[in-house]
Amino acid sequence: MFKSMRAIILLFVAGLVIITTAGITFFAQREVTNSVYQSEYNNAQALIDSTLLNVSNEYQSLLFFEKAILENRKGELKDIIGIAYAAVFLNYEKYKQGTLTEKEAKTLSLEQLKNMRYDNWVGYIWINDTGKPVPSMIMHTTLPELDGKILDDPRFNTASGNSKNLFVASRDICEEKGAGYVEYLWPKPSPAGLTEDQPKISYVKIFKEWNWIIGSGVYVDDIETDVRKRFDAMLHELQVSLAKIKLGKSGYIFIFTGNQELVVHPTYAGMNTSTLRNPETGELIGEELIKSSNKTGVLEYMWDKPPYHLGEFKFKKRTYVRHFEPLDWYVCSSIYVGELEQPGILLRNKIILLSLGFLALALAFATILSRRIAQPLLKLTAASRAIGENGISAANIPVGGPTETRELGMVINQMINSVRRGILEKEHLVEELKKGNEELSSTNEHLEIEINEHARVEKELLRLRNHLKNIIDSMPSILVGVDNKDRVTQWNSGAEIATGFSLEEALNRRLYNVFPELSYELKRAKRIVKNGKTYERVRTPRKVDNEIHYGNITIYPLIGDDIEGAVIRLDDVTARVQIEEIMIQTEKMMSVGGLAAGMAHEINNPLGGILQGAQNIERRLSPDLPGNIKAAEERGLSLEDMQNYMEERKIFKMLNNIRSAAERAAKIMANMLDFSRKTDVRHTSCQMTDLVDKALALAEQDYNLKKNYDFKQINIVKDYAADLPFVVCAPTEIEQVLLNLLGNAAHAMSSVINPEAPAQITIRVKEEDGYVTTEVEDNGPGMDKQTRKRVFEPFFTTKPKGVGTGLGLSVSYFIVTQNHGGTFSVDSAPGKGTKFIFQLPINR
Repeated sequence: MFKSMRAIILLFVAGLVIITTAGITFFAQREVTNSVYQSEYNNAQALIDSTLLNVSNEYQSLLFFEKAILENRKGELKDIIGIAYAAVFLNYEKYKQGTLTEKEAKTLSLEQLKNMRYDNWVGYIWINDTGKPVPSMIMHTTLPELDGKILDDPRFNTASGNSKNLFVASRDICEEKGAGYVEYLWPKPSPAGLTEDQPKISYVKIFKEWNWIIGSGVYVDDIETDVRKRFDAMLHELQVSLAKIKLGKSGYIFIFTGNQELVVHPTYAGMNTSTLRNPETGELIGEELIKSSNKTGVLEYMWDKPPYHLGEFKFKKRTYVRHFEPLDWYVCSSIYVGELEQPGILLRNKIILLSLGFLALALAFATILSRRIAQPLLKLTAASRAIGENGISAANIPVGGPTETRELGMVINQMINSVRRGILEKEHLVEELKKGNEELSSTNEHLEIEINEHARVEKELLRLRNHLKNIIDSMPSILVGVDNKDRVTQWNSGAEIATGFSLEEALNRRLYNVFPELSYELKRAKRIVKNGKTYERVRTPRKVDNEIHYGNITIYPLIGDDIEGAVIRLDDVTARVQIEEIMIQTEKMMSVGGLAAGMAHEINNPLGGILQGAQNIERRLSPDLPGNIKAAEERGLSLEDMQNYMEERKIFKMLNNIRSAAERAAKIMANMLDFSRKTDVRHTSCQMTDLVDKALALAEQDYNLKKNYDFKQINIVKDYAADLPFVVCAPTEIEQVLLNLLGNAAHAMSSVINPEAPAQITIRVKEEDGYVTTEVEDNGPGMDKQTRKRVFEPFFTTKPKGVGTGLGLSVSYFIVTQNHGGTFSVDSAPGKGTKFIFQLPINR
């Protein structure tokens, strides 16, 4: 049907355009749609991740805010009790000075504390005694009917989870620590009177001179109210910020709770999703989203489209959901599927319209082209036929296909045969000429190759020689070659640096003239040359600039055709030796730490029995316990006579010594446990200067004639840099480190009496290379090298027996390096004082 080339060209062009258009349309629409789906999926996931991060940050801020409020209120309680304690102590001082009688001093104190009201008259002070088994109330501001009564009413059993009398709990913590916090339930004053019991935290402190326990508290519901306000503000901020985010044209982000309450939504905020159902499945949409969060995290369903299609539920929607467990929130980002498919549909329509235009242009162009191709081919056929009529034999090209190509094949077949004969004749002539030229140029080419090869080899040898010299000079070792007459044959840059002699100056000179230190190895080098074995000596000490360095000396035999000698190599391994010593010291400390943990656990149990036994003996001899009095009377004994006997024979002093020794051992065990394991104390952002000031305030209370020093007599110099960044640390642990350093400095300076240079501690805090550096420096006797190397070892101490445990600095070292990722070092010399430096990472 289509025998004409013109018809074939038109049909081919039209088919090619149509097939190409269909393929491009199909694949382009699919790829665009998939790309949009993937892009929107990634965008939705990124928005969910960003929203979850925002919610997480807000939640952490809320927790920190709650903790900060509680800690702040605790601090306020502690300050208030401190004021009350100071007022009582002032009156007690007046009594001791004779200005007031004891009764007047107590009465005045009770009146002053009763009038101490704060926090809109909700806060107040109370005082109870230390009576046993249950204390009595001395003064209560809001419940005066309790004054003078024993506080054994069951309604006071609201401490320790409603299982312990709160006043007994207050007495116990004061007897154990002197002061502390107690959590319990208590009625709250209000304009209408006292309310039901409310959660409360109180701070109590004992005034030992009168056996008074002074306390005040804060109600937890006040803190919860502030936290709730902060939470509402956080929720409002999320509603405002997330309402501005759009996915596609109409998609949005919403959040609902595990109770299916919509907390954030541009349309249904505050509504419970239990009223919203999937129109296709009839299931609650909230439950389906919760199930999807535990599986694929994606749910497709029919929904309405605000603001113009509310309630229609005919638009297919895709929602991505993730669960935020701390608040039981489900964070969702949703987009309408039609918006995802729309770009692909628009692209398909544009491609079809554009392809129709291309088809029309292609057909017009093919018509013109076919006409121009067919006419020259017909002429060429006629000319070729004329050549064939002149006697040229037929070619072997097959003839077939359309009319034009069949005629053209016949003509080309004839032309190829004619051309082939001419080519054969020409090739024969050219072959004869080539033979002569090849024989003439062969000799010249061979000679030129030999010259070029010789030049290349000479250049390569020079390059190789320079390369070998550079390798030897770049070695960090000292490398010296000697012949059998002790003359230098090789001298690298390391030898030049060590001796000051250049290669030209050292070559052919005797070794002892240019490097006397290595000349002692010449006898050994000659033996090495004879037996052909390599000799090595490691860690050989040598003095460089008045300092001991260590080197590895290796001697190699060097034997060749006309060469007999040796190569001496000297490697400086001083740094490696120092690192190995540090590693040995670290392994020693780790092994002692494991031993310390095991010993502490094993020893703590019998120590507890010793302490408990000593306390029980004292209690069984006390005349204050009714059980002791009854048992003595039944046996006709006098507790008073027994007390006198115990005092006269110093039995109570012996029991006290037993308790003191056991408590000291228990403290040592606690330090050993701190040394052997990491703590789980919670870290927080702190200003290092605040921690230093707090540690100094605590240290200034440390004066003890048995320790031969009074901290208040030591001059303290503070050198704080301005605008210091915060560090993340456990405040109590860093305070412990500072107290250990201050105590050690004070003890060290107590052994030196120099009126011209009185005792002084200098504390510097500064920022260095991503760390906050703290230095504690004293002007004491300093330490020698051996003491400096062992100062962080467990149980190593320079203090007299019974004064130090040897665990203070080792525990401080592990607190800084293991628990806080910092560094700890010491700089000291005999007669020049001691400086401890520790660094903590900056909270960026």
